[in-house]
Amino acid sequence: DNSYVLWINGKKVQEGSNWQTPDQFTITEYLKQGDNVIALSVNNSEASPAGLIAAVHIRHANGKTQSISTDSSWLAGNQEVAGWRDSAKTPEGWKAARVLGPASMAPWRLSTPAKSKSIQFRHTEPFKARALVVKGDIAAKLYAIKGGKRELVAEVRSAGSNKDTDFLPDGPRVFSFKEAMAQEFVLEPCNLPADAVTLTSEPMVAQVIEKQMGRMHPTPSPTWDSYRFRDTVEPDDASIIVKQADIINLTEKLSADGTLSCELPAGNWTIIYFGMVTTGKQNRPAPPEATGLEVDKMSKAHIAYHFDSMFGKLLKEITPEEKSAWKGVTIDSYEVGAQNWTDGFDREFKKRAGYDPIKMLPVMTGRVIESARASDQFLWDLRRIVADMIAENYVGGLTEAAHKHGLTTWCENYGHWGFPGDFTIYGRYSDEIGGEFWSNNQLGTIECRAASSTAHIYGRRRVYAEAFTSSLDLKHHPYLLKRRGEELFCEGINHFVFHVVAHQPRDGVPGKNPWFGTAFHRNNPWFNECRNWVRYLQRIHFMLQQGNPVANVAVYIGDFAPQMTGPANPVPAGYDYDYIGSDAIVSNLDVVNGKWVVYDEKNRKQIAASYELMAMPESGYIRPHVLKRIQELEKAGGKIIHAAPVPIESLQQFGVAPLVSEATCGLRWKARQLDDGMLFFLSNFKATGTFEANLRVTGKAPELFDPVTGQISKMARYKSGKDTTRICIHVNDPADSFFVVFRQQQQTPSVVKVQAGGKDAGPGDLALFYDDNNRLKAESARKGDYTLTMSDGTEKTVRIGRDSETLPLNGTWTTTNKDEKGFSVFMKTTFSVPADFGKGQKIVLDLGKVEVMAKVTLNGREFDTLWMPPFAVDVTEALKRGDNQLEVLVTSTSQGRPKLEGTKLRTVTVENVMP
Repeated sequence: DNSYVLWINGKKVQEGSNWQTPDQFTITEYLKQGDNVIALSVNNSEASPAGLIAAVHIRHANGKTQSISTDSSWLAGNQEVAGWRDSAKTPEGWKAARVLGPASMAPWRLSTPAKSKSIQFRHTEPFKARALVVKGDIAAKLYAIKGGKRELVAEVRSAGSNKDTDFLPDGPRVFSFKEAMAQEFVLEPCNLPADAVTLTSEPMVAQVIEKQMGRMHPTPSPTWDSYRFRDTVEPDDASIIVKQADIINLTEKLSADGTLSCELPAGNWTIIYFGMVTTGKQNRPAPPEATGLEVDKMSKAHIAYHFDSMFGKLLKEITPEEKSAWKGVTIDSYEVGAQNWTDGFDREFKKRAGYDPIKMLPVMTGRVIESARASDQFLWDLRRIVADMIAENYVGGLTEAAHKHGLTTWCENYGHWGFPGDFTIYGRYSDEIGGEFWSNNQLGTIECRAASSTAHIYGRRRVYAEAFTSSLDLKHHPYLLKRRGEELFCEGINHFVFHVVAHQPRDGVPGKNPWFGTAFHRNNPWFNECRNWVRYLQRIHFMLQQGNPVANVAVYIGDFAPQMTGPANPVPAGYDYDYIGSDAIVSNLDVVNGKWVVYDEKNRKQIAASYELMAMPESGYIRPHVLKRIQELEKAGGKIIHAAPVPIESLQQFGVAPLVSEATCGLRWKARQLDDGMLFFLSNFKATGTFEANLRVTGKAPELFDPVTGQISKMARYKSGKDTTRICIHVNDPADSFFVVFRQQQQTPSVVKVQAGGKDAGPGDLALFYDDNNRLKAESARKGDYTLTMSDGTEKTVRIGRDSETLPLNGTWTTTNKDEKGFSVFMKTTFSVPADFGKGQKIVLDLGKVEVMAKVTLNGREFDTLWMPPFAVDVTEALKRGDNQLEVLVTSTSQGRPKLEGTKLRTVTVENVMP
């Protein structure tokens, strides 16, 4: 629920998207002796948890049967881990699957599948079978019966359809195979009626409906190879194929009233009438008065008319002052199905493909014309040209129309339901490129990678994302959103656009909320107090927009269309990549000093990104001019690996080292090249405590930047190697994140080892940093003598003379509502600090448990709002000996109540490290 992809021992077996009817198929050929790994990727496109029910039924040679059903012994995880599809080892971070109940429970209410049936085809004479035509979805095998034995002819599988977006959802499923001669054939399992299946000797174009985009991938998340179709099989007897020379174009014989008047040569003729109609799909969501047919996205003229009839009318009616508030036009993710024709398409097709498509039109009915290869190539060319024209005329046309009015375009350069484009060139024609992600499920990873890759290969500096879309969970707040947001920063996004900011009347909590977004508005209590969360996001935006993106590999997605994403997981852990398409290769790719480079869109002399290698997985046909450019660049010194995923051995062979390596726990990261150094963003740590990793930079001193607090410190604990720097930091919370910036040349020795009492001490025990005068400082809450081994071989010592002291604030607190319903409250108390408490130390106010935000005012001094652990602030300068006035503004979600428990003062010792 709702869709799945199945692998057995690393081989893809089946995929489907009908959550109401279980799929059945034979898997014998995928099994091996010994351990077998069954792996499924399950996706729910409706912003709800994904669910799975499955069973394997085995009949052994001795007649015994065995069943293996999904239960708590199966493992589940929400992150792909290396080897999860084919390794018997437990993937890191995966846990036992949660059992919800029986298959009969709501909303699935699945009954036990009926016993599989079969369809038999018997002939009085030997029959030469070349194709199978099926009305309905199927997953079965076709056998020829010879001498009482079965011979496998073909395995047939269809992927389903989506009637909301497909314009030929019920078209036949056509399967082509090498011709087989027999008097009897069997198709099993097959529960379709006999008249829904036709076994024919006529050569038929395989997947002809899918190849003309009448039926698209049935889920919102097609994979890279979803539109890499099966080849049509060439029949042994070429004489049975219709040639273009035998086709007559009767268009000029057709009168305006539809009457055909013509004389045909002697013989048996089939007359086919082709006409262009709309797909019948309507725009949504929209009120009834604004609902109508989708605009023709292959026509720049129709796009201009659409713009003028909507925005154009509004722009004529508003004043210049009002118009100044209009900045741009947004193109949301494409979700309305494909199209495959437009006015004058035959002329445009001939100009781009070099031949007239009219006599190839019978291919669209499933007939093989000229040859199987020529028929498939016609449909390949059609899809490629449609993708390019939609990019140029829809996105490009809308951009041209917007520019005439001083507006820009902002485009999510992919689609979920029937996207007929190529995400790379589709994004090129927009002024700004954006992805999207959901906060309560995994949708967004491929979308954001598509956006960032496209922005990078066309030299764009900023990559947006529609951020924190969700199914409206009012319990969400910034701390719960943080890890998810940073996951997408690590996919290349560097500017969030909140989704959704709905204008609100002042009618109270929780406000007017659409189901598809997080509540970013004034009627959501925490939103009014989230200024410091927004500042944290601004800091990350600013940092991730510095310099140029860093990636090891440019991964070619191939020349076919449609495409929403590239090959999954194309590089090993520790490496990074961008996808690149044919248009960028031809228009913006070069080789400089042995590296693949792309140029800044505003300055063609400035390199915007570079790659050490290009990965070219096998992807079928590549147009000659694209292939020629790739070959020219390879001759110029560009290195190519003909595989994706790229084997780590190949990277090592070319001397390409990982950017991040030997990390002590899993994490997500992003790197950028600065004019004077390197920047690494580290987040989504899989464990708290001491974290170490090698970063591919050397000779420079690292600085640690905390985007939550804005604090910058010169790191002391690191070790410079030949090509890497090994950093050592403390991770306090799984949602922590840091920037490690390398700008200045190393001028002082680093700390490579710390011990206390003969045992290693981590950065959580003793924090070390250099101050502005390059004096080595130590900070700790634990008493002890610490020995520091320096990178130059010397040793230093530091004594922490006192353990941390605490002063609980257990006095009387008063509470006053800030808002009417008490979702935001002022909590006040007066407390006294003894004269000797924390003398000569740093004093921290630790609020303890907070739900969900807190802003401290101590003796009239305001501090930043705290929105994630630790809810603590350095109050050394604001604290007084004797009485102190403390006020804490505590704010909850609309589904909870403000909470503040365990507030206390605690001390920390800061000392100079002695030589």
